Amino acid sequence: MSSISSTALLTVGTSAAGILCLSLAELLPWTAFALLMAVHALVLMRFSTRLPLSAPLAVIVSVLVMSFEALRIFEQGKDVVLFALRDLIVFFAMLRLILPKTSRELYQIAGIAITECTLATIVTESMLFLAGLLLLAALVPMLLSKLDESRFGEKARQRIEPMHWAKVLIGIIAIACLLFILIPRPSSTILRQGIISRPQTGFSEEIDLYRTESISTDRSVVMRIIWDQGKAPGRFYLSGARLEKLRWDGFTTEPGSRTGPLTLQESTDRLTIYPTGLACQNVLYPFRLSRISPAACSVQGSNLYWDGETPSVYEVWVHRLGNDDTPGSVQVPDELRDVAELGGRIAGQGTPRRKVRRLTQYLQSHYAYTLEGLAIPRDISPIAWFVFTGRKGNCEHFASALAVMIRGCGIPARVVTGFLVNEFNTSGGYYLVRAENAHAWVEYLDGTWKTVEAVPQDRVSDVRRAHPFDALRFQWIRWVIRYSLDDQVRLMAAIFSPSARAEGRVKPVLAGFACIAALGAVLLLISHLIKQRSAAPYRKVLGAIAKKGLPLDQSAPHETHLAQVREHWPSLEGAFKAFLDDYLAGRFGGRDIDLAARTKLMIRTVRRSRRPPGRFSGQRPSMGR
Repeated sequence: MSSISSTALLTVGTSAAGILCLSLAELLPWTAFALLMAVHALVLMRFSTRLPLSAPLAVIVSVLVMSFEALRIFEQGKDVVLFALRDLIVFFAMLRLILPKTSRELYQIAGIAITECTLATIVTESMLFLAGLLLLAALVPMLLSKLDESRFGEKARQRIEPMHWAKVLIGIIAIACLLFILIPRPSSTILRQGIISRPQTGFSEEIDLYRTESISTDRSVVMRIIWDQGKAPGRFYLSGARLEKLRWDGFTTEPGSRTGPLTLQESTDRLTIYPTGLACQNVLYPFRLSRISPAACSVQGSNLYWDGETPSVYEVWVHRLGNDDTPGSVQVPDELRDVAELGGRIAGQGTPRRKVRRLTQYLQSHYAYTLEGLAIPRDISPIAWFVFTGRKGNCEHFASALAVMIRGCGIPARVVTGFLVNEFNTSGGYYLVRAENAHAWVEYLDGTWKTVEAVPQDRVSDVRRAHPFDALRFQWIRWVIRYSLDDQVRLMAAIFSPSARAEGRVKPVLAGFACIAALGAVLLLISHLIKQRSAAPYRKVLGAIAKKGLPLDQSAPHETHLAQVREHWPSLEGAFKAFLDDYLAGRFGGRDIDLAARTKLMIRTVRRSRRPPGRFSGQRPSMGR
């Protein structure tokens, strides 16, 4: 490949790698990527062709594009800032690519590609982005080396050894990993400021019993939960909101007079929750909450809300049998008096627990569970319609009817909304919470608030399944996307003052960096072995002589090498002359000589011989022959 063609290939490849980084980071649609790649292909074929685009015209077009993007930001606000910045970078990348290219412009193309990669790095959540990052890390040094070669001549080329670029790439990866440990990623801050928004699954604390559309089964993951302390249950309820106020059309939240910070209590379990794409102001937690970190939340009535945005990770300490005797309500509006009285008749006599069990069994055996939309008349109570007319509904209908029936027995009851967590990923040792796990159930007061399930039990089952790809993605999100200043502190604490807890939390990231280091060592070893095996016989001998303290100029002729050995190492002259004769006869004279065997013998002779003391002024041989 000629110098011009290789420069063109490296330049266009570097520019394409920058565009690829944007697409892999989901900042650029793949249709736009394909169109831009077509332009790159045309530029590659006509790399040296001067296009009919003058410098003044390029400036005018640039001003128009920047004005359009500024107007776009002014009209649509901060939601388009990131995409406007992306469009400007891509525009200048393409403009620089099609304009006449000197060495200075090629440096600019590499700089723009690095800028594109930096932008993608800040906002990406995709593991596939690593492919574009590694491609750019491999191409940029090669392009810069080619530009140096054009400036400094052939001397630059002679310094490049086999596997040189593999070593450069390994070095870049090692430095990047070190900087990654020391410098937290700013993506979480950017996301919090709303400069970029991600698709999110909404969670509503309220229920809509009049819903006419069918409930779709969305299997996207909205949370991952690690049970750090205590025995992990097979399933558990993740409470989001307790609905205590009962109106004729259903249960709703009642803020009440209790507001303020959370009261700290003793705990039996601790778990770490990682929300992923969940738009929710409610603090989600199981059992009875003892304390939480970060504590940027406040109590409103029976519920807990984040003061700001939902954190990317938070820890909760809970008590399975915590004493929560908050007063409840038995109030029932007149429109639901028939439902409450039916509950009283079905429950009969006995303890609150027996009454609730009879009501639960009645609903589960006499009513059908469905996710289909229901045509409930707006002029009647949806709970009364479910109990007396429709006799089918989703979890919200079952829970609302059961809570009203329990109140009909004089027992305080409320509806709770949140998630039923029943899926455990054995590959990563954590729970998966999907959007379709959103659920509604009932709590009733019997000394303390107790949980009861209203829907038929065959609707849910515990799932223990291996999801290795999700486990890998979770580690990516945990230790790359969500890496923060807190993680730095934990990592440094684990290194300098390890404890059982800290060691368990940073074990995955330390293992990852250990794997990277091991991979780098293996690649360096392979590089060394390939270099040794691919080295020319004569170069191997010169290398062995240089290690004994007699470096010979590789660019000098063979006769000069022999004269230098005769002068500074007389005892080696005979063996070196015999090897040189065989080497020249086999390499250039066409004689059938086993050069590999002769080379090994000569190297062994050099290593066993002692060179007479003396000074020698010469250059260390380069690796060329």
